Amino acid sequence: MDTSADNTNLKSQYAAQINTDLELNSADHERVSSEITALQQQLLVLENNRTLLLGMRQSLGDEAAGDVPENTGVSSSENGASAARKSAERSATRKPKKKTDTASDKRKGAESGGNRTKRVRAAGAPTLRDLIHGDLTQHGEPRSAAEVTAALTQTLPDREIKATVVRSTLEALVAKGEAHRTKQQRSVLYSATAPDAAAGAAERNAASSS
Repeated sequence: MDTSADNTNLKSQYAAQINTDLELNSADHERVSSEITALQQQLLVLENNRTLLLGMRQSLGDEAAGDVPENTGVSSSENGASAARKSAERSATRKPKKKTDTASDKRKGAESGGNRTKRVRAAGAPTLRDLIHGDLTQHGEPRSAAEVTAALTQTLPDREIKATVVRSTLEALVAKGEAHRTKQQRSVLYSATAPDAAAGAAERNAASSS
């Protein structure tokens, strides 16, 4: 009889321990899944931004590609010096240009200057993430992803802004602690966090990742 009672108590202890371990496992599983989802959303935002930047560079043509050389080093310097020497030789043997050519050169210079201005503006343009965070900060009250998309589309009619990308960016801001997510009935609303709260969330995320 004593052996049977001991076995019953031992089984009860094992069952309690197993239930505790399952609860801990479920909590860890939920936490890791949330982190993976946030990372996937951040990756999607980065890929979308990269596609947008590549499209902007392609629209600028060869001049944009020339501004950001992929390979730099001694070989490129040597090629540049060789090209300069060849250009000087061609200029020495070329006949004097007419005055009309000088006017044409001035027009070309003005056009190239305009292209450079466009490239500078494109390089300093805010990212979609900055635009979305600025929209939340400006309005203050909670807004849906559709409202943010509509506002950005109205502000930037020449820029294609997709609702799915806006929603992913909002979730990335929430993951970084720079925005709050709230639910009202079936709607999901987002609002910007205070700077102090965002800084504290960033520190907590850095501590947890380390």
